[in-house]
Amino acid sequence: MNGWIALSLSLLLGQTTPTPAASTEAEAERAVQEAELNELRAELELLQAQMEAQQQEAQGRIQSLEQRQALESARAQELEQLRQEHLESLARGYDWLITTDQLLETGDFDIGPAVAYAQREISNALATASESGRGESVLLMESALARLATIDDLVGQRNIYPARRQLQDAGFELNRAWQLSLNLAGTTLVNQ
Repeated sequence: MNGWIALSLSLLLGQTTPTPAASTEAEAERAVQEAELNELRAELELLQAQMEAQQQEAQGRIQSLEQRQALESARAQELEQLRQEHLESLARGYDWLITTDQLLETGDFDIGPAVAYAQREISNALATASESGRGESVLLMESALARLATIDDLVGQRNIYPARRQLQDAGFELNRAWQLSLNLAGTTLVNQ
């Protein structure tokens, strides 16, 4: 009788005794949920791995860009130093041209050392200009050197006026080359 009362009470309350089929369904549902959870965990791990790979790739690109920037900065500094040396050599060469002209003006025909110094300074300027690729400036300096090569012969023949004219033209060419190089200040960072 107690069994009937328990059975009737469970029927009234809507409780049923678990059957083996219901427990199998619950286990199957739990297994499906667990499989879905494992699948989601695997996707999450895959996404985390992809995100780490992207972060490492981005870090590698950043380091590469920083190295490139450091190289470009070093190259720009090197080019600016070459430009400064170029300008200084041109200025010294121009000063030697003036000295040579002053010697000729005073009647001193021993201009060989002054011409040699001028040629040396212009050649130094020419070398730095060639390294940094300054076309018109290079042509002007080559022309000035060619003019200086004729001066000793002209002075030796006592053709002082043509010699001074060659000095004047060489000076003009050096001045123009100096101006071209001076106008390139600040462009070494952009153009190279």
